[in-house]
Amino acid sequence: MIDKLGLKSSAQQDEERLMQLFQNRAGLKKAYADLQDEFHLLRDRLKQQEGATIRVQEQLDALGDALGDPAKGFSALVFFQLRALWKLCHQQIANFATDLVHQQEARESARHKAEGQARREARLLQVKARLEEAAAVADGERARQTALQQRLAASQAFWHYFTRRRLARELEEQRLKVAGSDAAVGDLHAEFSATENEPLPEFPGLSLEARRTINLAIIGYGEVLCERLQSIGLATRAKEVIARRVHEMDFGARPDCDSMMSQIQKGMDLARSEREVAVQVKSKIERYRAQCSYRNESDTVPTADSLADKAVEDVMKKVAKPAGTMSWNVLAEDYWDVYTLMLR
Repeated sequence: MIDKLGLKSSAQQDEERLMQLFQNRAGLKKAYADLQDEFHLLRDRLKQQEGATIRVQEQLDALGDALGDPAKGFSALVFFQLRALWKLCHQQIANFATDLVHQQEARESARHKAEGQARREARLLQVKARLEEAAAVADGERARQTALQQRLAASQAFWHYFTRRRLARELEEQRLKVAGSDAAVGDLHAEFSATENEPLPEFPGLSLEARRTINLAIIGYGEVLCERLQSIGLATRAKEVIARRVHEMDFGARPDCDSMMSQIQKGMDLARSEREVAVQVKSKIERYRAQCSYRNESDTVPTADSLADKAVEDVMKKVAKPAGTMSWNVLAEDYWDVYTLMLR
């Protein structure tokens, strides 16, 4: 019997070891497959990185060739200065948008807090009125209890036996009423304290209308920069260099490049200037509001089509536009990378 049990125990152990080996084998196969997938993924990424490195090296070589060529070196300087102008305009708009967001958040947060406090004060007044009413009821019940106690104390003669029994029952009932009224007062005190100490709801963030207005202001500021820089012929040139490579651009001989670089410095001064920006942006926001449309009720970015030339002409009768002004669809052409600054 012991041998049989021993054999059975040994067979069970062998079976368990076999099952464990199968499980380990399945786990190793899965781990191997995962490693293979990761290997192929990393190899693909390495190839992509190698391609990106080659492209960057080609650009550096092209830049080195351009700078090393006396005929093209100054064009390369103009190219990168125009790119710097583009980045400056983007940063100006980004700073402008950040200031608007902070200002609007401060206003809406203060309004949200004031409204929350007003709602809480209104609830406190309601609870206070109920508390005063309950306290008056409790005082009345306690006064009736005192009166019953006095009547019971005055009815001590033997002929007041039945009167005392009745008064005792009424007094017991009155004690229950007093206890109930006191409990109601206590509950209302607790409700008043809880309402008084409850935290105000958190500020949910900028409203839909505020985000839409800020987005229109961003577009308006982008258009202001386009108008300012195009007055010295730089807005379209800056846009051109963003889409092309340095070796693809030619700005002429050295005198032409020197003149262009001088204009770029003026353009940077124009971009940095905040003179009348608020007034100009405000007028553009009014025009945009009269013409822009959104894909749905919750969208914060207007459709680029609604800001196109035809849309502008449709609202000319409603909003006057200065004579001789070039039309800009900053959003559609993504001047100064404004689309990346849109609030969602």
